[in-house]
Amino acid sequence: MAVMSDYQHVLVGIDGSKQSEMALEKAISAALQNNAKLSLLSVINGERFPNTSTVGYGFIDRSVYDGAVKEMEKKLAHYQKQAEDAGVTNVDLKVKIGNAKIELGSKFPEANDVDLIVVGATGLNFIGRMIVGSTASYVVRESPCDVIVVKTDKENKPVDLQKTTYPEI
Repeated sequence: MAVMSDYQHVLVGIDGSKQSEMALEKAISAALQNNAKLSLLSVINGERFPNTSTVGYGFIDRSVYDGAVKEMEKKLAHYQKQAEDAGVTNVDLKVKIGNAKIELGSKFPEANDVDLIVVGATGLNFIGRMIVGSTASYVVRESPCDVIVVKTDKENKPVDLQKTTYPEI
């Protein structure tokens, strides 16, 4: 495959879904082809909760997320090893608490000079996607750089995303 551009920093969004694993495979390939840095980013949803401040809403004590952050850091370490075993020499990982759309679509890319974002077509949570809309759609619209939305496996074969993501439906 021909290299589309000379990407220096590839970001992949990881949420533990099959689609994010497919995105990781494509991001590893893009990083290898471009000899680029690869960042693995997972965002744990940090909703606002009512509090006693004059504003009325604030973020809950972040310590309630510690278990989820540690669990996702373990998963990302596994994916980091997968990327390094494939030959990517510069891999970093980050788990953030916040809004996945904003973190993936603008905050992290702008703060870290990302020039390619790779995301899965759908994520882990069907209900959440219905309520807040598609993270992938938001990232495509708002990103300051190129975005690849992954809908195929590593052999570029179509995947029935409905069945792989939501087998109970």
